[in-house]
Amino acid sequence: MSKQSTILTLGAVTLFGCGSGEGDDPSASEPGSPTEAEAAVSAARSAEWIVVDDAARTVGITLVAAETDANNRWNFNGYANGETTVVVPAGYTVTVNFENRDPAHYHSVGVLAKAAIYPPIFDEATPVFDGAITAKATSMTEATAPGGGTESFTFVASQAGEYALVCPVPAHAVTGMWIGFQVSESGDSGLRG
Repeated sequence: MSKQSTILTLGAVTLFGCGSGEGDDPSASEPGSPTEAEAAVSAARSAEWIVVDDAARTVGITLVAAETDANNRWNFNGYANGETTVVVPAGYTVTVNFENRDPAHYHSVGVLAKAAIYPPIFDEATPVFDGAITAKATSMTEATAPGGGTESFTFVASQAGEYALVCPVPAHAVTGMWIGFQVSESGDSGLRG
């Protein structure tokens, strides 16, 4: 795709807006219910797309691009624009199994530094942890293929902090294709936000 096509795509996405608030946490607190932190940990340990094994010190994440129509399909598991944060314990080995269900666009994912605004085009996408990115992540024609392409990567979440799961394909992150990724020193895990 040419730079002009990228700019036109970016303009169309901006003009027609982003997706709905799909992915809101349906387990809102009620009197006598667990605290938000307890609910987040409980939800993640039972979430179909996040599996935490404390005995093995591993986390498995099944991350799907374009799982819903939210944000014009530029989302991860229905979330975009930092609507949620995946929390994993520090020191755990994390495997991300990534699938691209978008019928038309290549997507990718990497654990990158969290930013207030992402660039329209990444000169390079350097993951914060060794190996924490899909192949050819900045390519519009060689990232994970549309229509069910898959990739996996494994890394050690060695440093506590706030990061993000980002799609660095041109124009994707700047239009909201990112969610938070937190490495917790306290051992928490789950979905937050």
